Amino acid sequence: MREFVSRGPSRKDEAFQSGGWATRNKNTAAAGSSDSSAEHRRKLEALFGGTPTAESTSPRAPTPSPEREKVFASPRKSTGRAPSEYRLRLERLRAAREVNEVKEAADAFLAHHQLPDEPDVLYRVLQHPSEKVVREALGQISSLLMQGRITNSVILESHLGTLAERVTEPSTRSYVEGVRTQVARLKK
Repeated sequence: MREFVSRGPSRKDEAFQSGGWATRNKNTAAAGSSDSSAEHRRKLEALFGGTPTAESTSPRAPTPSPEREKVFASPRKSTGRAPSEYRLRLERLRAAREVNEVKEAADAFLAHHQLPDEPDVLYRVLQHPSEKVVREALGQISSLLMQGRITNSVILESHLGTLAERVTEPSTRSYVEGVRTQVARLKK
């Protein structure tokens, strides 16, 4: 049987013991470790907000502009009009109960958006004192009836009945009668 004879540590063992595969001069490794760590710390400080060094201001490392920092400071923050504005105005319109609350909420909503395709919101807008706004809501309701998106006509008939007593303009009366005709066809 053959015996294994060790000839001493291999180059791999020496590299592993010295801290890696990098080739270093053994004399400078021990003496220069504090110098290299100080240099490394200086570079890190320059990189992350300390004073700039000659290496950190090289043309390869662009410095971020203040505009760019603002854009990426909060990537989930939306730019332009926030979608929450729409939701807030819509919720305000949904929560309105009295005629003056409906008027204020509908006016604020219509200043920025078109009426939504939600029957409950459109039924609330029918309480608005302006017949122009009421005609817009009736047009939306008519569209929803044609699409088959309004199935419960009892609530709509109730709103149309109170609206017919209140409106004065002939064009608004025509809208009311047109929607009533659509509801009657829906029942058949």
